[in-house]
Amino acid sequence: MDTTLIFAGLALVALTAVVTWRLASSSVLRAEAARQQANIDLVMAMWEGVIYRGDREAVLRYVHPDYKQHNPNVLPGREGVLQLVELIANPVPGIEPAAHKTFNRAVAQGDCVVIIWDQDQPDPHNPGETYVGQAFDMFRVAGGQVVEHWDDTRKKARPWTRAAAQEAAAAANSPTKEN
Repeated sequence: MDTTLIFAGLALVALTAVVTWRLASSSVLRAEAARQQANIDLVMAMWEGVIYRGDREAVLRYVHPDYKQHNPNVLPGREGVLQLVELIANPVPGIEPAAHKTFNRAVAQGDCVVIIWDQDQPDPHNPGETYVGQAFDMFRVAGGQVVEHWDDTRKKARPWTRAAAQEAAAAANSPTKEN
């Protein structure tokens, strides 16, 4: 057999392998990109329903029953989110809600989605004024629901519950005792 024919055959096999590998890998990459975009869309729909509208049905639709909460101010599990939604939908008079977060961008990797927000922050150098700062929330998605959440929130004096908000409002409105 002619060595030229052997080399040509090997080159054809190698070329076919490269083309097949590239097609398969680009298909995998497109599928992963589509999955990540679907996760971003799910998280944004959850945020719209749960946080912006305070919709109990959105919690039941988007938040998994075994949801794991890493924010120290929200009680754990789906029940903690339901309590938060109740407080959002029916705020306690005298308690100012957290500043509104405006969408900036989203990044997804695998089953995790990070949302970056613009949010008014109190300006420590100019009391009574605010500046636009950034905040983030990260969610893990599985089975079409949000199963876990992290954010940049620090622990407050009280958790975000109706009882804690009412207690804080009462304390803020009670006369102070002078010695």
